[in-house]
Amino acid sequence: MQELLLIICLMAVVAYWWDSMRSGELALMTCHRLCQRSELQLLDNTVMRQRIWLGRSASGQLQLCRIYSFDYSDDNEARWQGYIVILGRHVAETSMDPRHSAGRTIEEPSE
Repeated sequence: MQELLLIICLMAVVAYWWDSMRSGELALMTCHRLCQRSELQLLDNTVMRQRIWLGRSASGQLQLCRIYSFDYSDDNEARWQGYIVILGRHVAETSMDPRHSAGRTIEEPSE
């Protein structure tokens, strides 16, 4: 019985790690696309997970919700920060300084 519980716990940890990796990759691809369309530079070529919690999708399904922050520049001198919210496997929200994102929309990359 203990072995079965250990295997289930190990599988849960691996599933969480796998889902976190996919979520981070989605956030990074979306940030790349957002910066490219806005003619900005994504600094450090990375996103940083800031927070994770349980949230509900539009259909009411309980999913992991993660918020990532990223740094970008418009002139290679100033450093600005934006964030992206990933709900499950979908981009729920992005935010940048209004002067950098005014009138621009983003499409979620296809998997």
